[in-house]
Amino acid sequence: MSERYPKPIVDFLKGEPTPEQWTAISWPLEPSVVVAGAGSGKTSVMAARVIYLAMVATGAWPAEHEGVMPGNVFCLTFTNKATENLILKMRRALRTLDLDEGEEPEISNYHAFAAQVLERHGMLIGLEPGQRVLSQAQRAQIAARVLDRMTFETLHTRWQPAIVGYILGLDEQLQNHLVEPETVVEHVEGKLDALRKARSAEPLLAAEERVEIARAVRVFRDIKAELGVIDFGDQIAHAVRIASEFPDVGRAYRDRFGAVLLDEYQDTNHAQAVLMRAVFGAGHPVTAVGDPDQNIYAWRGASLWNLLHFRKEFPLSDGSESAQLPLYTNFRSGARILQAADKVIDALPANQRPDPDKLLRPWERNGDGRVEVARYEHEVAEAEGVAERAHALHANGVAWRDMAVLCRTHRLFEALQLAFGAMEVPAEFVNLAGLIHLPEIVEVLAYARATEDPKDGVALARILTGPRYRVGLRDLGALAGWSRAKGAKLREVLSDLAFDEDDDLFEDHPFLMAEALEDLDGVQGLTDEGRARLAEFRDELDELRVAARRPVGEFLAEIIRRTGLLAELDSTADRPMALAKRRNLAAFLEQVHAFQPVDGELTLRAFLDHIDSIDDDREWNPVQPSDDDSVKVMTVHAAKGLEFEVVFVPGLANGLFPDARVQQNPARKGSSLDVELRRDRDLLPRFDDSMKAFTDALREQEVAEERRTCYVALTRAKQHLFVSSANWYGENLMAKGIGRFLVELLKWARQGGGVSWPPDDPEANGQASQTNPLEGYRQRFVQPWPGPARPDDRDELFADGWRRAALVAQEEGGLPATFLADLSPEERAAFEETSATRRTLAEHLRAQEAEVDERPARPSTVSVGRLTDYARCPKLYYWSAVRPLPRFAGPSARIGTEIHRWIEMKSRGQATLLEVDDEPDVTLEELAGAPGRHEDLRIAFVQSRFGEMVPLFAERPFLLPIEGIAIKGRIDAIYGVPDGPWEVVDWKTGQLPNADDPLAGVQLDLYALACIEVWRKTPEDLKLTYFYLRTGEERSHTVDDVDGVRERIRMWLRGIGAAAFEPTPGPHCRFCDFRPFCDPGQAWVDANA
Repeated sequence: MSERYPKPIVDFLKGEPTPEQWTAISWPLEPSVVVAGAGSGKTSVMAARVIYLAMVATGAWPAEHEGVMPGNVFCLTFTNKATENLILKMRRALRTLDLDEGEEPEISNYHAFAAQVLERHGMLIGLEPGQRVLSQAQRAQIAARVLDRMTFETLHTRWQPAIVGYILGLDEQLQNHLVEPETVVEHVEGKLDALRKARSAEPLLAAEERVEIARAVRVFRDIKAELGVIDFGDQIAHAVRIASEFPDVGRAYRDRFGAVLLDEYQDTNHAQAVLMRAVFGAGHPVTAVGDPDQNIYAWRGASLWNLLHFRKEFPLSDGSESAQLPLYTNFRSGARILQAADKVIDALPANQRPDPDKLLRPWERNGDGRVEVARYEHEVAEAEGVAERAHALHANGVAWRDMAVLCRTHRLFEALQLAFGAMEVPAEFVNLAGLIHLPEIVEVLAYARATEDPKDGVALARILTGPRYRVGLRDLGALAGWSRAKGAKLREVLSDLAFDEDDDLFEDHPFLMAEALEDLDGVQGLTDEGRARLAEFRDELDELRVAARRPVGEFLAEIIRRTGLLAELDSTADRPMALAKRRNLAAFLEQVHAFQPVDGELTLRAFLDHIDSIDDDREWNPVQPSDDDSVKVMTVHAAKGLEFEVVFVPGLANGLFPDARVQQNPARKGSSLDVELRRDRDLLPRFDDSMKAFTDALREQEVAEERRTCYVALTRAKQHLFVSSANWYGENLMAKGIGRFLVELLKWARQGGGVSWPPDDPEANGQASQTNPLEGYRQRFVQPWPGPARPDDRDELFADGWRRAALVAQEEGGLPATFLADLSPEERAAFEETSATRRTLAEHLRAQEAEVDERPARPSTVSVGRLTDYARCPKLYYWSAVRPLPRFAGPSARIGTEIHRWIEMKSRGQATLLEVDDEPDVTLEELAGAPGRHEDLRIAFVQSRFGEMVPLFAERPFLLPIEGIAIKGRIDAIYGVPDGPWEVVDWKTGQLPNADDPLAGVQLDLYALACIEVWRKTPEDLKLTYFYLRTGEERSHTVDDVDGVRERIRMWLRGIGAAAFEPTPGPHCRFCDFRPFCDPGQAWVDANA
């Protein structure tokens, strides 16, 4: 060890810790809160503290307090990705110590911990284990059922999506603050008389609506209980109830874990904080780490109050306040970038910062960095400026993947994509909410909507006026006229039947365009070309309606195939842009595959409803960007926790960033919880009968939230930061003008902090023109009518078009002599000139294409399942992981998942909670093809030799690094004793493989290698067993050639790294989900039918 600091910690941190870091690392075993600024290395400090506590526990470092072994440390963070990163960081840290096998902290996220409490102790409050947890889209499906059970008298709207949104919004607030719907009703009804005397009628109307919505929330919760499902908010609330009503539960966790680390504590909501205090309070050694300046999830319940009041909520054992420790040295960004971020955040109210004097200190090795502040006349110029700057940086050696564009709103994505396309900048648009606004995804969704709903005139019109059919306004007008006439006749018939005038049947009917397509002969005024194109579209739509019977993911993939999107991308000369669009399509299909309905199979209507519900620029559970070499375009909220060499932050305009729209105003919105019932009420303004003052105060709260969001965006940059705004966005009549954050940064830049451009003169300083320069901008994308369905390529030399001439030349081995025979000398000279120009262009395109590395980026992790896919067929891995298309999750897969879950819980001592005749969590449709199968599989397990055995480990995860790639897996069960022989078991619910299958044992071989290299077992100590529940048979083997197994794995990983994805057709093709996309696989099946 060094003189001042333990050597393992110095080795792990790759240098001595700063005094601030060492204080946090070596703090005694008592509650404390670490206020960690952006880029301060808080995760490394947490890992170093685990090392320190282990060294104190083993006597390797002297201290006046006790230590804790890593296995008795509990770490909580937020997302699965953060959990995985923390696991890797902890394991790297613990390699510096000589510890026993498996000695590492337990790491989880807050919701997983609540789920664990429910699984282990739910029966204390009458909850069966294995409760199904709903996604946000599934919650919306259930909330829609409330409308069938109650009528709404006071709501100002009857639009179903809005009512569903009100129910879900108020329910989430009640869950976050642990308030029951009945409490809201009682509280609001108690002040109705006073509100009737208020100067404005709005507070009274909002209060009356809130009573009705709160009652709807109760109905919503009753429906969930009837279905036996819960959501994430219920998970936390039930766990809080268990920990509060049964103190022994918390006491058991405190006995199990001698130290607790809470990461990202500023993002916890009230209910999560109460759960932590109920389980780990009473002076237990809890270290919370967070940054109040990065509290950007208030819209989904994250409460800054928790971090500000941690010292009082988690006092020392003698009742005094716990300590607050600073981490203010930033190891990520250049000094100027930090100055810019501090300029924005410094204006926050003092009561929203535990240390109002907090100032990030730069690390000298990062230098100054560079900040540029720009203004543009309109958003197109701004997007082009971003693209040009990114292109220039790439030309100077910055990789595309090291640049990111962080937007406050998805509405900026369209202009950015057009600009990136023009500049040939490959870009990846991250998250479904961003994807659904991209042109290629919009087209796919338009086809899906037109297929599902014949009355969706907007989708039909989008397709018909789009680039594939280009039907003109004259022909669309003829269709509309026919539809109006039909609608008038329908009205006459209904009137003759004596329907009331206000009957719903007399609501405005949309253009019946789909019906018009079926009767084109009866539509007057169509052009011949228009009629032909409409007939072609009608036939295609009929075929798609037949294809729509397939699973949703397969159907959307079929749309992509039929519309020729992939073929178009394959043929384009702009390879980086084509690859970026392919990534967007693949990411979209992956999101489709991830969405599941509440019950039954996923329907196209349910998925489209889910898409319609996505209208928020602030994502929670964001999708992680890929490792591909492309500029990452995402919202600021999706970028939290990430960092890039270069960051662009456009759109700092009034109304965009900051967006000061008030999210929760209980004086105007019935779906907003009363301030008096919120735990963070001392941070919020109160309504005092002045609507304007109350609204203005709430608006300032929103601006404070936006400041923190801007701070997060700026501190993602390492060396280059570009912030910008424009005066005009869209084709609005009024200019937005630059926002207050950009004004502050401009002033700072002019004082020497950064570079401000354009120069400060009336002609170029971004002052708004009197009229919108973007007016009519999108009109240039509308193609003229009439015209051919594809671009006209006819000229004076090629009457039928040069594409047709090229096909003829290809077929005949050269240009036919007849093309040149009758040309005059002038025409021949023109031909030679044109040919030379096009040959040069062709050579340029070939050279450009040759320079593009189309290989996907080398992955950082590969799951055992995906690696097995690669071993079976590299193309199977490609479609599963590289360019993912949905895989059919049929009944066998779902039943297998249920069986694995049941065995895991039984192995953890919950056999008394799950009897053999319990109903499985699978649908009737899934069981229809194999009645009783689920029960048979469980009986087979109970009657096997494993039925009465208790595993040493159940569902044990591992990360096995080989060839620079971490193989990620989870072993079903390990039987044995810690220091003795192990039997590694994998449960199989399918059929036995053929005895001569060379890959039958690959999965267990991988598990064996993990046991050897991660947990230091010897090959002689391992027995590997597949147990087939269908037949009760076992197949066991040992690992006799560890080096051979390791070499095979290395070979497959090298293949993945080299992008070697050629298919290997064989018997597995018969059951492959991707056979429709794989010609070699289909050919093998046809040849071996």
